[in-house]
Amino acid sequence: MRRQVPLILCFVFGVVMMLTQFSPHSFSQGIYEEVLSWALIISPFMLVLGTVTLIQTHVARIRRRTEHWQYSFIIFAGILLMVVIGIPFGPQHPIFVWLFNNVQVPMDATMFSLLAFFIASAAYRAFRARTFEASLLLVTALIVMLGNVPIGDLFWNTVLSGLPWDNGLSDTKQWILDNPNLSARRGIILGVSLGAISQSIRILLGIERSYLGGGD
Repeated sequence: MRRQVPLILCFVFGVVMMLTQFSPHSFSQGIYEEVLSWALIISPFMLVLGTVTLIQTHVARIRRRTEHWQYSFIIFAGILLMVVIGIPFGPQHPIFVWLFNNVQVPMDATMFSLLAFFIASAAYRAFRARTFEASLLLVTALIVMLGNVPIGDLFWNTVLSGLPWDNGLSDTKQWILDNPNLSARRGIILGVSLGAISQSIRILLGIERSYLGGGD
């Protein structure tokens, strides 16, 4: 019963929510709104579960002395500090706001900055012109990147002025985005949508059970 009940609930709620998307009747829309209200009630419990899981994970790292285990103490200190200040005084307290603006926001900016360097590194490896496809990707990427900065149009209009294909770098960049790029994006989105539908059917029918903690 520990597996049958979750599978039955998953099937019932999945089918009901799917049917509400195709029925404009007030009764089905009422069911949809009610289930959303249940989801809002369950969300805080999910937050508590996620916090407990985070604590258990870092406690295990400290006990096992895994690599960089000392940073787990910083996690605990940050959680404790924000809870001690946020719960009694609220999120509008000056200390809470200061911590958010001067700790959380710079850390977010740092993470996104690192992500930009990772993307640049991956792009460098992908754009090495060893094949025709890589060369085509490199040329297209250069046109799009230069078309997004003012100096690109300046270079294009100065160097290529008067040539038969001189339509402006911005126009060329926009044509690439509106035609081959958009067509490829639609193909990818269509493939992802079909994969999501297939996975949803597997979950509803109980074929995919990984969310239960196992594959049985």
